[in-house]
Amino acid sequence: MDITLDDRLDTLQQISQRKLVDILENVSGKKDLIIEPKLMKTLECFIGVTALRRYGVDKIFKLEEGLKASNTQRIFLVSGDLIACKRVLNQIHAEFSQNRGLSHHLLVVPRIPAALELLVEEEGLHELVKLRSLSWEFIRSDGNVLSLETRMYADLYYHRDTSLLPAIAKNLWSLHMIVGRPKVTLCLGKYSKIVLKMTESMEEYFSSQNPASQCGCMILMDRAHDLPSALLTPVTYLGLMGEILEIKAGTAYSKGSQTKLNPKTDQVYGEVRDRHFSHVFPYLRDKAKLLKSEQEATQTMQLAEMKRYVATRLSKVTEAKRQLGFHIAACETIVGELGAAFEALQSVEKSILECRRRKECLEYIETNIDKHPLRSLRLLALLSVVSDGVTQSEVKPIQTAYLHAHGYQNIPMFWKMEQAGLIAYRTDNVLQKLPKWSSEWATAAQRLKQLPNHTKPLDLKSPTCSSYVFGGSYIPTIAQLTRFILNQETDTKSLNYLHSLPDFTLTGQQEAVQTGPVIICIVGGITYGEIAACRLIEQSTGSRFVFASDTIFTGNQLLESIKNI
Repeated sequence: MDITLDDRLDTLQQISQRKLVDILENVSGKKDLIIEPKLMKTLECFIGVTALRRYGVDKIFKLEEGLKASNTQRIFLVSGDLIACKRVLNQIHAEFSQNRGLSHHLLVVPRIPAALELLVEEEGLHELVKLRSLSWEFIRSDGNVLSLETRMYADLYYHRDTSLLPAIAKNLWSLHMIVGRPKVTLCLGKYSKIVLKMTESMEEYFSSQNPASQCGCMILMDRAHDLPSALLTPVTYLGLMGEILEIKAGTAYSKGSQTKLNPKTDQVYGEVRDRHFSHVFPYLRDKAKLLKSEQEATQTMQLAEMKRYVATRLSKVTEAKRQLGFHIAACETIVGELGAAFEALQSVEKSILECRRRKECLEYIETNIDKHPLRSLRLLALLSVVSDGVTQSEVKPIQTAYLHAHGYQNIPMFWKMEQAGLIAYRTDNVLQKLPKWSSEWATAAQRLKQLPNHTKPLDLKSPTCSSYVFGGSYIPTIAQLTRFILNQETDTKSLNYLHSLPDFTLTGQQEAVQTGPVIICIVGGITYGEIAACRLIEQSTGSRFVFASDTIFTGNQLLESIKNI
């Protein structure tokens, strides 16, 4: 029997479980597992409580104040965040003061930072705490989406810290071992180049690939090469769900209920995830009518028919009703949160992309920064990126309104955004006030055909252009790169422009791309809008895509990560 791409991707879960099991087996006897809260959902993706019990885990705790573990062997599972690690070391100090016979293991995800080793020494715990690392494989969700569930943007673009890049490289190497080495590699960005070099080094020294199993292509891109896709508001169902609801490791939460976002087990989700939001409610309504009709039909069934229905259909219908109810509730939450203001938001974003109505856009940002701070800061960052910067005089009233509304403890926020590349300041220039002035960003976007000029209204029900994910106003860079590599876009000017970029590389023969899956990886986080845009290309070409990144995030989460530095 042929091994499918889905079968290969399923092995990632098994490899991650094996890595953790090996560590548990090396710690003898019964043990307590204390887990940092933000890692619990990710851990559930590849190992369950039954398996943990099988390998000696007696009790499982959430890392919090006042926890009282009972076994002498204690394993703390934490991220590389030094604040979380310091909290664990404080806990260990407190336990040692009461009982010297304990054995502590600090299991750090995805790798042990050098600063942590120094911190352990400074705390006097070097001989008492065993440091170990757990680099789990990509966490799979939504069919073909892989994520490390670790946000790297702030590390890369604010701290200039590249220590987590080896984790991406190692996971890409593992992915290549499973689906095959790419015949063609497209790379755009300095961090992507570093990751690619690391991956190639690992493949050279550790792997031998069967040419028959090679994948078609791998596309690597830095997040900084397309900030608008992270800052714009998507209009697909999944994109807006990510904006409004909480989604963790492929599970969405809404009004006390939750559901796994898996198109294989949730047919409703598989149908609506990438649809324009305006076409989701009609589908859900029709689906509800079908289920109601089926339920009414059971009232007239004979006994034999009823037995057969209960045996074959009842459980499926019950689960379908639950899933449908979740998605209807999610849509209601989205509408209630965005409401009538969504059209105005879309209009402002479109104006920013077209470099017009600048004064009105700035006024909109200032007016809304009280009730919608993150949304307004996203628009300011978008304006800065698209127009090659903003002036101090434009930012000052917005900054003042933000501090008045949300407190002067947020004074560093605008400086942080500047350091992270989300805001750039420029001096006012009379040439930039001319009607036909065009920013460097707009010129580059035009060369890559990212700003479509639709001669007729865009068909949002059955879209043919990836720009539909942003209401027809913008095509994500990663989608255009994918079109170029699959020969969907053959304009020589666009291709020549790409090759002229200093951090662009293309290796291999493009003709070989059609013969295997395409790996699409963004270093610094990928968005639901970009995934939907590429899925449209996947459908039109008949290709198979695998999306990979350090995290799947939204513009609000990007701003939150900068704010919480």
